[in-house]
Amino acid sequence: MIIAFSTSSPIAAVALFDMDGALRWNGEEEAGHRAGGACLGMLQRCQEETGVGVERARLFLADLGPGSFTGVRVGVTLAKTLAYCRGVPAGGATAFDLISTVDAVAIPSKRGEFYFREPGKQPARVSTLPETDVRGYGFGGQDERPSAAAFARLIDRIVPAAPEQLNPVYVAEPSISTPKKPYRSESDG
Repeated sequence: MIIAFSTSSPIAAVALFDMDGALRWNGEEEAGHRAGGACLGMLQRCQEETGVGVERARLFLADLGPGSFTGVRVGVTLAKTLAYCRGVPAGGATAFDLISTVDAVAIPSKRGEFYFREPGKQPARVSTLPETDVRGYGFGGQDERPSAAAFARLIDRIVPAAPEQLNPVYVAEPSISTPKKPYRSESDG
């Protein structure tokens, strides 16, 4: 069995697949700032409804982003931790690919900007979108979000790896501030 997580958008999602990629269970929930709790609740519902728990998983997958900085890290950490504890591999796909592998995709960033990827090109953060067909969400009525169930069409492309090798995809540096007063080191006394 394969268990997949998507937490890069405000909708958290968990999906259960057979090893050949056939979808067995899918759950989605508006999570806001509680993606971890939402995913754990969906895992419990999945087990109750299918009789399949994490102990039967042979691969854990995560939405690698970009998207909500904390949200992406929650999904990646869940997949890595469960894979590590079970002694099985982990893998992932970008939020872009979970929406479309062949079309231009835009995902909202902060400050009215978007993470934008055209097929065959590196993603970038942009302030305006081109006047071409763009899939994604957060603009012009579009509401195609990444989801765990979308891993079904990507299963054959996933390269399983050791859990510690799974990392989020960052298009831009995290917008964190540096401390106004430097931390004291032990040598400062």
